[in-house]
Amino acid sequence: MNLSAEEIAQLVDGEIIGNTKSLIINFNRIEHSGNGDITFFSDESFRKYFEQCGATCVIIQKNENSIPKENQVFIKVENPYFSFIHLVEKLATKEEEQKGIHHTAIINETAKVSPSASIGANCWIGANVVINDDVVLKPNVVIYDNTRIGKGTILHANSVCYQDTEIGENCIIHSGAVIGSDGFGFIEEPDGSYTKIPQIGNVKIGNNVEIGANTTIDRAFVGSTIIGDGVKLDNLVQIGHNVEIGENTAAAAQVGIAGSVKVGRRCRFGGQVGLAGHFEITDDVSLIAQSGVASSILKKGVYGGSPARDRLTYFKNEAVIHNLSQLAKDVAKIKRHLDIE
Repeated sequence: MNLSAEEIAQLVDGEIIGNTKSLIINFNRIEHSGNGDITFFSDESFRKYFEQCGATCVIIQKNENSIPKENQVFIKVENPYFSFIHLVEKLATKEEEQKGIHHTAIINETAKVSPSASIGANCWIGANVVINDDVVLKPNVVIYDNTRIGKGTILHANSVCYQDTEIGENCIIHSGAVIGSDGFGFIEEPDGSYTKIPQIGNVKIGNNVEIGANTTIDRAFVGSTIIGDGVKLDNLVQIGHNVEIGENTAAAAQVGIAGSVKVGRRCRFGGQVGLAGHFEITDDVSLIAQSGVASSILKKGVYGGSPARDRLTYFKNEAVIHNLSQLAKDVAKIKRHLDIE
């Protein structure tokens, strides 16, 4: 990036305060920014960094009354965070994809690969696979038979799609993700051994889905494991067989969802949330990090704890637990006063 503050202000439709010709060459966090950097300030918890900030340009809120330092310029906008993100999207250098098929890729003769797709080194593509326009497979991607990948989707290195997987358009699947591995289904025999239940379903992924590194999504026993449009899954998430996740739901790292759970739309799961199997989560439910859910949640809202409770009950319980040691001392005093063993 090599732009003047005036040019950047035009890109974010902002009001300039300071030297409009100041040169901006890099993006940076507010606490680490310096000469030539552009950053943003929108959260009061970062005000100390804002006051000490050495960035050449800071995107701030319209109602912020601070005056820029010497050789510093402010750009006022409605939402500094969103404006900064949009600026990054517009200006950040993007890797140029080399269209075509690398000579080391192995592609079954029955597969259909769009001429505009990019197939990286050592990729393996099975029978009857369909790869649509502008799909990108980074090196070492493995695509089993009968898989379909929609337009503009990117699969990063070492990701794997098992047979019959369906992936929509404009998805991003990060390195090490495994889509369509067998569900965890076994019958316990009288002698304590296990007999494997065949997993003959598949995984269906909607459009604009992002799946983090080393996340796993199990194929269905029968039917489909379904990931709706706009779903965002962080790294190291486990989705069990026959799970259904509604559109625009997001799950942070290490979330685990057991088989046959149906999750609604626009839900938010914090890190390490765990859901037992065979129940339903309605739309617009948020689960605080490390919550454990063992039964259906049929009313939207924020829940926490294990087992999960509504937010108010959860925080009340946490307050009691926080004072538990003092409560134990108080009970001991009462028992001694009453001469109770």
